[in-house]
Amino acid sequence: MSHYDSEYYFICYQSAENRPILAADAATADLPYSSQALPASALPLQFINGALTESNKGIFSDSPPEILFHGSDIAVKHAIYQRLAAMELPGLVPQAASYCDHKGQRHDDYYFLTFTRSLDCWDRSLSYYAPEPLSGFADLRYEVVSYQLCAQTLASIPLSQRRLFKMGATTEGWLLAHESIADILDRPGVTLVPVRDFGTVFFP
Repeated sequence: MSHYDSEYYFICYQSAENRPILAADAATADLPYSSQALPASALPLQFINGALTESNKGIFSDSPPEILFHGSDIAVKHAIYQRLAAMELPGLVPQAASYCDHKGQRHDDYYFLTFTRSLDCWDRSLSYYAPEPLSGFADLRYEVVSYQLCAQTLASIPLSQRRLFKMGATTEGWLLAHESIADILDRPGVTLVPVRDFGTVFFP
């Protein structure tokens, strides 16, 4: 295990019945918003609460969390967006988003964090994963259970370019944050999981 495994955190959600889940509306669902920068005419992205049903409307807060999860991707409120945007992180394209809550109220102060590229930096010899890649993807993606990071890969990249990134060559594409910016993303409803704990003591 390299020192990098103690420097990075997976950005995961805390499971709870009243956790709103981002789901794209019909128009946004047809767009490649999770991997491409879209023209201004396509923004803001439109999301609803995918966890909402007729019977559970009363469990959700009228004040949605500062960070909303869409699978392993996230949308963040404006204050978080400003801090991340100031870092000019490579491959990160924050895209304006609007979230419609359980009462039909729109919240227009979100930004969906689109990563136009990922960083494949998990160590094949030390991580635990299914040896055969999954089919159906344009690139090679593996089902990874637990991770150890590749020290050689990370050492070759300046820290300023890897403070926040999307893990590459995996089916899940979890986001990882360096310890130097972890406080920005440490918000209610978020669990920052040390690399060494993911898939060993913490299971998403």
